[in-house]
Amino acid sequence: MDTEKYCQHCGKPLSGKDIRGLCPECMLKVGLGSSMGPAGAEEKKRFVAPTTAEVAKLFPQLEIIQVLGQGGMGAVYQARQSVLDRLVALKILPPEAGAGADFAGRFTREARALARLNHPNIVAVYEFGEMAGLHYFIMEYVDGLNLRQLQQAGKLSSRDALKIIPQICEALQYAHDEGIVHRDIKPENVLLDTKGRVKIADFGLAKILGHEPEALRLTGAKDLMGTPHYMAPEQVERPQTVDHRADIYSLGVVFYEMLTGELPLGKFQPPSRKVEVDVRLDEVVMHALEKEPERRYQHASEVRSDVESIVTSPVRRPNVSAARKVAFAIGIVALVGVTALAISNFARSPATVSKTSLAGSTSLAATEPANVPPVVLRTIPPAGTSNVDPVLAEIQVTFSRDMMTNHMWSFCQISDATAPKHSGEVHYIDQRTCVLPVKLERGTTYALWLNQGKFNGFRDVQNQPALPYLLVFETQK
Repeated sequence: MDTEKYCQHCGKPLSGKDIRGLCPECMLKVGLGSSMGPAGAEEKKRFVAPTTAEVAKLFPQLEIIQVLGQGGMGAVYQARQSVLDRLVALKILPPEAGAGADFAGRFTREARALARLNHPNIVAVYEFGEMAGLHYFIMEYVDGLNLRQLQQAGKLSSRDALKIIPQICEALQYAHDEGIVHRDIKPENVLLDTKGRVKIADFGLAKILGHEPEALRLTGAKDLMGTPHYMAPEQVERPQTVDHRADIYSLGVVFYEMLTGELPLGKFQPPSRKVEVDVRLDEVVMHALEKEPERRYQHASEVRSDVESIVTSPVRRPNVSAARKVAFAIGIVALVGVTALAISNFARSPATVSKTSLAGSTSLAATEPANVPPVVLRTIPPAGTSNVDPVLAEIQVTFSRDMMTNHMWSFCQISDATAPKHSGEVHYIDQRTCVLPVKLERGTTYALWLNQGKFNGFRDVQNQPALPYLLVFETQK
């Protein structure tokens, strides 16, 4: 008989939507600051956002419209500043934030620095202060969604990421030059307005609230699930040494997640191994995610420069017509070379030579002497195929020799334009058939040599030893 599971907090039976032993309702309560003890335990006092009516009494100069969100970092309201006839965002910090003896001074000092930030990609601070024991900011209102909301709605692509990341870098570099570190870069704090412009919110708020890494884990339902994963290692291990490079690490996490839809946890693979993106982005992302700050990018502007360089100089797609001409010409050279080789081998040895078995390829019988390199019997896709489905995940090559071992041969690209993108390591599925995992694009002609290092009679256009076999195929449009 199966044992029914119960919520650790309220004792209710758990459904398939339970999270870490808690029902969804208790997960929300815990995220907002309640106790994680057993059922019946007294909850810790948690921040309850004032109603719009209560806030309206405190801020008569504002027309309070609605609550935009709340959590451990406080509550945000949409409001209208009647005198200037503009929408603003009113952020009220939780009252316990001001309990420390040094909070008032820290709040004023940091808030003044934030109010001086004037950048199109940073949410502007218009006013700050304290009212009835509650510290607040009146800020620019951004009509749009944050990255988390866009990700959950499936409205972000890798192309969007390449437009968004440089804007985040612009904001970070500006703030860093002003001596301000964000400390909490994550999708929730990156907003996009209706025109697609990036606006970063909550600059320096983590420092104002005095949040240490452990406190950040319990600052809100979303923070509990996400914030620790965006923190640089030194924020946990050496919080007193944190500088602007922690923001660069967090930027790398956001970038990785935007490209792959996953967080870079544990031993993770570069983005191009997960999804179809420009392989050059791997170096950018992995450089930003270096564990040691000294090994990371030292400035956000460097990330922006590298991303923009990739965007402005994309990998050229091969011209199908030109590729066919090149492949055909090289194929003729290959056939001439193999014919000469076959005649030479036939003259030196009693081994028999078979006729052409596939279009564009020549096969030797399996009885060739040991000093003759293995030759291709068949390929998947077949040579000369013009409508290969681009979902094909691997190229298979079967050789004439029965005893093949790793590194006996490899693919040899003709040019960057005609080489398929590798998605894994070359491996054998038996002692005759070798496999290369690939990612193919639509409407593209691929051409590559099947290279074998011990073969001394034939060399490719790069003067590398090569088997006289050219595999050419075209994917569906």
